[in-house]
Amino acid sequence: MRRFFASSRILVALAGASLLTAAAPASGRLAGRVRDEQGQPVAKAQVRLENRVSGFRATVVTDEKGLFQLYNVPFSDYHLEVQAPGLQELHQNLSLHSPLPMDLDLRMASAAPSATVVVQDHVTLVEAQPAAHLDIDQSSIQKIPAALESQAMASVLLQTPGFIQDENGRFHFRGSHGQVTYVVDGVPITDQVQATFSNTLDPSDVESMEVITGGVSAEYGGKPAAVVNITSKSGLGMARPFGGDVSFGLSRFNTRELGMSARGGTATFGYFVNGSASASDRFLDPVNFENLHNHGTSDSVSSRFDWLLGASDMLRFSVSGGTTRRDVVNLASQQAAGQNQRVFNGDANLSLGWTHLFSADRSLDAAIYYRGSSARLDPTRDLQPGFSNGGPDTPFWLRSDRWLDNQGAQASYTQRDGGNTLKTGLQFVRYPLHERFDLAITDPSQVSGPTDPLYPYTAAGGGHILRFAEGFAPSLASAFLQDDLKKGPWAFSMGLRFDSYKGRNFTQNQLQPRLGLTYTVPTTHTLLRAVYDRLLITPENENLAFSTSQTIWSLVTQSSTPAPQLRGETQDSYLLGLDQQLGEVARVSLDYWWKQSRNAADNSQFLNTGILFPISAWKGRFHGMDLRVDTVPIHGWSGYLSAGTVRTLFYSPTVGGLDSANPTINGPAGTPYLIDHDQKLTAQLGLSYEQGGFFAQAVGRYDSGLEAGNPAAALGNPDYAFGIPYVRTEWDSLVGLNYRVKSRTVLDLNAGQTWKLAGERKLSVGLDLLNATDEKGLYNFMSTFGGTHVIPPRTLAMRVKLAF
Repeated sequence: MRRFFASSRILVALAGASLLTAAAPASGRLAGRVRDEQGQPVAKAQVRLENRVSGFRATVVTDEKGLFQLYNVPFSDYHLEVQAPGLQELHQNLSLHSPLPMDLDLRMASAAPSATVVVQDHVTLVEAQPAAHLDIDQSSIQKIPAALESQAMASVLLQTPGFIQDENGRFHFRGSHGQVTYVVDGVPITDQVQATFSNTLDPSDVESMEVITGGVSAEYGGKPAAVVNITSKSGLGMARPFGGDVSFGLSRFNTRELGMSARGGTATFGYFVNGSASASDRFLDPVNFENLHNHGTSDSVSSRFDWLLGASDMLRFSVSGGTTRRDVVNLASQQAAGQNQRVFNGDANLSLGWTHLFSADRSLDAAIYYRGSSARLDPTRDLQPGFSNGGPDTPFWLRSDRWLDNQGAQASYTQRDGGNTLKTGLQFVRYPLHERFDLAITDPSQVSGPTDPLYPYTAAGGGHILRFAEGFAPSLASAFLQDDLKKGPWAFSMGLRFDSYKGRNFTQNQLQPRLGLTYTVPTTHTLLRAVYDRLLITPENENLAFSTSQTIWSLVTQSSTPAPQLRGETQDSYLLGLDQQLGEVARVSLDYWWKQSRNAADNSQFLNTGILFPISAWKGRFHGMDLRVDTVPIHGWSGYLSAGTVRTLFYSPTVGGLDSANPTINGPAGTPYLIDHDQKLTAQLGLSYEQGGFFAQAVGRYDSGLEAGNPAAALGNPDYAFGIPYVRTEWDSLVGLNYRVKSRTVLDLNAGQTWKLAGERKLSVGLDLLNATDEKGLYNFMSTFGGTHVIPPRTLAMRVKLAF
């Protein structure tokens, strides 16, 4: 707690220096003038910009000079429509993928007074971009079925093919355990932000997001196995100085949530502030169906402020923070013993930035940012060395206190010359961390004997407490050059990135080419894509000091040999893809991908505490296919299908974590094994209907099952025997006898109605029925690195929102 308040004071101090610089933008600006055939300005013309696949829509009216401006437009391809009385409708397709402003000069033809004019509206649904990605707009984000809206970010991302669902908002992507970089308005976040060890990102802050799954630009580093490029909400350019909403939600397990936001602005200033608070008696996915000891609360606040300082300069300032207090879920034996472990998480975030336009086609972006986060686990009661009875905490007594900062700065230059956009920049981020970890074994059956080096325990001699307190400051210094070129039906993406990662006792330098190529067949609206990415993925910073400690290594191995260090994972990632437009009603994307890596990264989960230790395997081999089908709204109906297969092989040895020196975990060096990111099929189907103020939606998800532990080990064990019926035995052609969690299909339903009240006020009521068929199932079971967790049961959720 003291660390969290200290971080808050740092935020206040930095806020006082907010005019230094700011976050580089992750969205674009569209401006233009509408004129008639004689060149006269058209006032009060309605300009509408939309992406019919993602659902993004923005409408603005021209002023007396025929001018209009749209700010904070997410990078994507759009269809522009302009309407004015007495003039023919104007339609235009455009591509906005740069922070440089796009200025349009639009001419509208006169409509013949005695004739019906038919306007051809040709909409392109396939984006001619080398990057494989999915655009998700706030219009679909706000309709995601969820018990808690503020913690639904993982549910939003699971629309993306290749994302495999795991417990507590965790996910695996294309064989990686979850090495995702979130980029919020140009500021990277590489910390793990799931509910077990941090505060989740609130989807209510998001205007739109782009999930990049292949063809990653050279400007993205850190953990770019996938990049979630988030454009947050802004009030810049709004005609109203003040607006907002208040919402309240209720659901099963005494779950309740309160949310509030305010938003407004002028032509030169905008603000957005959002806050939420929630509580639940099923805060995390528990380790059994009984849901024992699982209360939690969470609160957060976020804000964004934008200033236009003349025609050439823009300033952005964002500040946010939050806390989570929760129980550590209990096994049946722990509940019976009276175990009452508690966790506190806190974070505080600040980004400040400045964009300067040298001209319409040249710009400079600069950024500084700070993130401070803390995590603390408190045992049921204190314990002293030499204990003869460990008390209620079983089989381990544990105290953990972790502090982690992100201190970063970056600058980039962008220039556009026709169809060629060049961007180059420098980035530096430092990750000071400090960890305290006290561990004692309270069940003698868990140790190998009195001479066990890490957990010595004898009933006569008393128990031993392992005391650990260390810290260091990894850093990442980077330079990049990215060139995107369009020429006729061809699009080229050519990037080069250099990273210098400084670990505990080493420096790792990596040159990373990023290459992408697309060819579009105009007559059939077919796009062919080929991508190669070299990626350096830095180790997870959470509990990195413990996982790389010489003290712990020497204790475990009883030797003075140097402790193995967790070096950054290097991936060679390849993708071949095809996008096909079906008339003007649907788009199909099909990708085949494969990856090879060294130092393949993963996490080792310590029982059900939520504490994860970074680990890495010697190498990894991954491949699979992803399918995405989207339909545009037709008479109110729309839908999507996301499906993917993932094959994931790791090769021992494994280093890091608590068991890095144990050769029995995955066999001798060079032994292949299936990690729990491997799943034969994942499919999610969404179907929705929206008309007027009413909407209804059904989302079905099928997961064929992750890797599991041997169910025979649970026989006679009251903590885990319940899971045996949910595990199947199979023969795998690569590893032989194998165990998997049984497949599951979960159906979520939701519906809502919005009524317009006086003025700008609107009242919305929604109902969500999660897991409508009350399917019972597991995310994982006795997994070496993932543990055991069950899926949520049938849950009815209700929420009311008043917008003003």
